Amino acid sequence: MRIARIRLGSGDEVWARLDPEHSIELLDIEDLGREGRDLGPAGALTLVKPVTATSTVVCLLGNWKGRDGRDGPSFFVKPISSLIGDGEAIVLPGICRTVVYEPEIAAVIGRTCREVTPQEARAHVLGWTCVNDVTATDLGLNTNFPFLPGKSFDTFGVLGPVIETELDPDDTALRARINGRVVTDTVTSRMNWSTDEVVSWVSRFMTLRSGDLVCLGTPPQIEPIQAGDLVEVEVAGIGTLRNPVVAAG
Repeated sequence: MRIARIRLGSGDEVWARLDPEHSIELLDIEDLGREGRDLGPAGALTLVKPVTATSTVVCLLGNWKGRDGRDGPSFFVKPISSLIGDGEAIVLPGICRTVVYEPEIAAVIGRTCREVTPQEARAHVLGWTCVNDVTATDLGLNTNFPFLPGKSFDTFGVLGPVIETELDPDDTALRARINGRVVTDTVTSRMNWSTDEVVSWVSRFMTLRSGDLVCLGTPPQIEPIQAGDLVEVEVAGIGTLRNPVVAAG
């Protein structure tokens, strides 16, 4: 099943189950049986980023570089103000000299969970989506967490285009392209911790609620982006997230 966040003509946003002819409004993603209006063909709908104003977006650090004796990966929270969807522009701030794309797959939480085991985690996941965790790597700020400011700019959290519920997230292809040139080509089986282990690990420290995302980390092959580029993140079985890059101002 493919699920998306839809913007209606009124400006309101709703969840929907996509269908070529009859996409159906979903009243509650914790209970997919609660359906609303027939929204019409999927191709006629306006898709937006698959989060709500109350979603928390958790991002991992070091999920592709070896466990090194750690119990689980480090993580941080991406600001809600940084989030955009498919087709929207990534805006490069004037104070940044080097900005990189970071392609990822994310688990979208369907049912609230806290302190679940890896064996219990999958029952709380709605599905999977594509992520581009855009990062300014050159700020060099003197803080305890110098990477956080570079990940927090508006438009630096790119999500979408859809949520796929039928997917093996631990063995799927992950690719990225800049202007059509393949710059990342890997498989998620190379991650250090499985999706179930990650959701369980994060839930030890915070409650994960319906609509939250847990992004599973970035593989090592990344490159800088610049104004004029078109960046694509593709996860096999989900689709492709495409965003132009522009300079601020």
